[in-house]
Amino acid sequence: MKVNLPVTQKDVDYPADMQLISTTDLKGQITYVNQDFIKVSGYAWDELIGRPHNLIRHPDMPPAAFKDLWQTIKAGRVWHQLVKNRCKNGDHYWVDAYVTPVYAGDEIVGYQSIRTKPSKEAIAKAESLYRWMNEKKVETLPSKKRLADLSLAHVSLTGLAALGLIQLLEIIDPSWLAARGGLGLEWFGILLTVALAWLLWRAVFRPVEQTGEVLRRMAGGKLRQPIHVQGENEIGQINQSAKLLQARLSTVFGQFTESALSLTASADQLSATGAQTSQRMDQQTREVEQVATAMNEMAQTVEEVAHSAARTAETVERADREAHGGKEQVRRTHAAVGELSGQFERTAGSIESLRAHGDRIDSIIQVIGGIADQTNLLALNAAIEAARAGEHGRGFAVVAEEVRSLASKTQDSAGEIRDMIETLRHGIQSAVESVEQGRGRMNDVEHQAEATDRALDSITEAVDEISQMSTQIATATEEQSAVAEEMSRNITSISGETEETTENSRDVAKLGQSLSTMATELQALLAQFNTDNRQGASD
Repeated sequence: MKVNLPVTQKDVDYPADMQLISTTDLKGQITYVNQDFIKVSGYAWDELIGRPHNLIRHPDMPPAAFKDLWQTIKAGRVWHQLVKNRCKNGDHYWVDAYVTPVYAGDEIVGYQSIRTKPSKEAIAKAESLYRWMNEKKVETLPSKKRLADLSLAHVSLTGLAALGLIQLLEIIDPSWLAARGGLGLEWFGILLTVALAWLLWRAVFRPVEQTGEVLRRMAGGKLRQPIHVQGENEIGQINQSAKLLQARLSTVFGQFTESALSLTASADQLSATGAQTSQRMDQQTREVEQVATAMNEMAQTVEEVAHSAARTAETVERADREAHGGKEQVRRTHAAVGELSGQFERTAGSIESLRAHGDRIDSIIQVIGGIADQTNLLALNAAIEAARAGEHGRGFAVVAEEVRSLASKTQDSAGEIRDMIETLRHGIQSAVESVEQGRGRMNDVEHQAEATDRALDSITEAVDEISQMSTQIATATEEQSAVAEEMSRNITSISGETEETTENSRDVAKLGQSLSTMATELQALLAQFNTDNRQGASD
C-alpha cells in the first residue's frame, strides 16, 4: 500500500455543515472534487484531477479498510465508514464517508464519495479500532451489529405475533388463561401494544416525518439539509438512500454551477473577443482601404516610372550616339595633333639647321674679318713702304690705299653681316623656344586628347550600362505594374472578405452576448438549488 509522507498528526477542524464530495473512475482516478474538498485537503484543483484518490490516504488507515471498500463498491453496494485522510501538508482530517457506485444505465462507470464531519466520540472509537487493527495486523474489517440495525418489520411482526397469540389463547381456552393469571397476560399485552406504538412512533413515524421534511426541502432546492443515518434498518436504508441522492444531486448541480460559471466566463470572453475582433476588423477594413488607395497610387507611380524609364532610355541612346560621335571627333583631333606635332618636329629641325648654317656663316665672317684685318695691315705697310719709295712708290701707295679702303669696307660689311647673323640667331633662338613650347603644348593636348578618349570610352561603357539598366528598369516596371494591378485586385477581394469577417465577428459578439445571457439564466436557475455548504445550516 502506498505510504504518503510526511505526517504531522495535527487534526484539521472544519465546519459541521461541510460536505466533501469527490468522484472517481473505475480505476480510482479523481474526476471531480468540490470546493469543500479542495479547501480541507489543501490541494489545488489541478493537483487532484486525474490523480489517484489514494493521494489523500493516511498511513494510519489499515489496509483492510480499503480492501473492504473496494469489495463493497465493486459489488454495487454502499460503503460507510469513518476515514482518516491526509492533507497536502501532512495534517489530517476525519470524515464520515459514504462511497457508492455511479451508474450509467445498468453499468457502473465510477464511484462517488460524500464525506461529512463525524462526532468526536465516533472519531475516538474509530481511532482505537484502527490502531488495534494495525497492531494486530487484522486483514478483515470487523462487522458492527447494533440494535438500531434490527429490521423494524421483524420487531413489529414479533410483537404483533405475541399479541395475536394472547388473543388466540383467550378465544381457544379462557379457563386455562384465567387459571394461569390471565390478568397478568392482559397487562402484558397492553404494555406490549404501548411499546409497539412507541417503537413505531420513534423508529418509523418520526424518522419518516423528518425524512419527508428533508425530501420536501430538497424538492424546494435545499440540497444541503443534514440527513442523519442511524442504523441499517428500513428507515436507515431510506435515509441512507436519501443522503446518497442528496450527495449525487449536490455533485451534479455543483458541476452544473461550475460549468455555468465557466460558460459565463467563456461567453463573456467570446463576446468581448467578438467585439474586439469586430473593432479590429473595422480598423483592418480602413487600413485595407488605405492600402488599396496606396496601391492605386503606386500603380500610377509605377506607370509614370515606366514612362520615365522609356524617356531615359531614349535620352541614354542619344547620349550614347553623341558619346560615340565625340569619341570619333577626339580621335580625329588626336590624329591632327599628331600630324601638327610632326610638323613642329620638322620645323624645329629646319630651325636647328638654319641655326647651324648661321653658325657656319658666322665662322666664315670671322675668317673674312681676319683676312680684312690682315689686308688692312698689309695695305698700311704698303703705304708706309710707298711713302719711303717716294715718287716711285706713289702708284703703289694708291693701290695700297684702295686695298686698305676695300679691307675697311670688307670689315664694315662683315660687321653688318655679323650683326645680322646675331639678330637672326636671336630670332632662331626665339623660334626654337616657341617651337619647344608648342611641342610641349602639343604633347599636353595629345595627352588630354588621350585622356578625353579614355573618358569617352568610360562614358560610352557607362551609357551602355545605363541603357541596359534602363531596359531592365522598364521591364521590371512593367512587371511591377502588373503585380501592382494584381495586388490591387487581391486587396479589393480582401476588403470584401474583411467586410464579411467583420459581419461574422459582429455575429460572434451577438452570439457571445446571447450565450452569456443563457449562462446567466442557467446560473439563476441553479441558484434555486442550494449547493453552498454554509447556507445549508441556516435554512
